[in-house]
Amino acid sequence: MDKTETKIVDCDVGRKLGCSTFCCRLLIRLKPHEREPSDGHTASKGFIDKDENGYCIYIDKTSWKCSNWENRPEVCREYSCNTDPLLQVVLTEGFTNIADIAKKSANQYLPKELYKTIPEKNKS
Repeated sequence: MDKTETKIVDCDVGRKLGCSTFCCRLLIRLKPHEREPSDGHTASKGFIDKDENGYCIYIDKTSWKCSNWENRPEVCREYSCNTDPLLQVVLTEGFTNIADIAKKSANQYLPKELYKTIPEKNKS
């Protein structure tokens, strides 16, 4: 049988490079089938709440791990910070808030060949 190797981002190393749990501070939009029904209708909010510091409500600030890992939304499962141009701004300028990073990235262009990447590690 052909064994497929899966790569995962090493978030501990990433934080040391300055990502500051970047993905957990983005707007996490739920797909329609993930929204909890409200009176038989899909909830209109459609995203995960943030705490007072702008982090996803599921981030455990002691371990900096997701407390909802097994049930995390599809967008969290599919997201790769290494292909996100906003991460390049974070790695060079630090993280203030998502609006500030979006403004800074509007005036910044970095070819993908020059992207800094968060190291990946193998997961069997």
